[in-house]
Amino acid sequence: MRYGVPGRVVRRIIEGLVLFILAWSPSAVSASETIESLASQDHLAGLTIRSFLGPDNRGMVISRPGGVEISVPGPEASASGSMSVFFVNVGQGDAEYIELPNGKNALIDAGPAGRASGSGNAAPPIAEFLASRGVTRIDHVVLTHPHADHYGGLGWVFDNLQVGKFYDTGIDNSGATGDDAVRRKAAEEPDCATEHPAADDSLDWAPGVGVKVLNSCPEPSLSSSGGKDINDCSIVLKMSYGGTSLLFTGDIQSRAEAELVARYGDELRSDVLKVGHHGSAQSSTAAFLDKVRPKLAFIEVGKNSYGHPTPAALTRLASVGAQAHRTDRDGTGEFARRAEPERPVAVASAGGVSFPGR
Repeated sequence: MRYGVPGRVVRRIIEGLVLFILAWSPSAVSASETIESLASQDHLAGLTIRSFLGPDNRGMVISRPGGVEISVPGPEASASGSMSVFFVNVGQGDAEYIELPNGKNALIDAGPAGRASGSGNAAPPIAEFLASRGVTRIDHVVLTHPHADHYGGLGWVFDNLQVGKFYDTGIDNSGATGDDAVRRKAAEEPDCATEHPAADDSLDWAPGVGVKVLNSCPEPSLSSSGGKDINDCSIVLKMSYGGTSLLFTGDIQSRAEAELVARYGDELRSDVLKVGHHGSAQSSTAAFLDKVRPKLAFIEVGKNSYGHPTPAALTRLASVGAQAHRTDRDGTGEFARRAEPERPVAVASAGGVSFPGR
């Protein structure tokens, strides 16, 4: 944890706390010791930080020989009243990081894994971004569907960060084992519950923030059974805050888009669209975009052999007036919004382009 103050100041604070607790703990102080004699001692000798306090990894328990413990609460989560959504440049893959207005956060997918090297696997692209934001815990992690360009970075996330809740689709990629490894890590993560949300479920992430599930395959199934396509089993979320809405579509294609149009119709209307399947020809159909009508469209894409994003998808996005942002050309994009519709947030770009909410 970085306190943002010099180490000598932190030492003085801890010494003062230790002195205070010793002075008021008769069982830990001998009769011959006085406040003056205590003050002359090195109270950091034998001092240990046993653990961090609370679900948000803020604060610590300081202990020293003799059974004395001091609980030092850390700063409360910042409740800024604004919500920032980052469409992270992870190459050919998806990752969206959300800073919620109550100080909590969420991660939808985590992009591909790091490339193998002579000394092992390098950290995935998402790791650098999360480190730049000072992230040590993620309250809500969503795996939209089990493809490696979406789950590849999640192994690192579970190994290196605390995770509060894991949202997963029920479909299993029978042609891969990486998704099984991620699910094992989620099951082993302390105090982390796994949920399989279904369409029409609402996720409780922050007061005033609506998160509605529009698509999912919550029941356990194999990708090779029942004609189910992994992409069309993507968890689709519509998020609303401050009069603005965002639609996160995973890798859904034309079949799932048609089902969403039939089921939700005009409810799909959103200001911001995370473009499905990296702008493939089979996604962002005209009928779907006619209902969504996004002002901004974020395409998360890197160097690839699939032709993503396809000219057809780009043309359809342009036809509904969407301003397209591509992570391969523009870098990480940020969209921010305050609770009050009339007060847009001016934000700095994260190595890419930023879009204040409007």
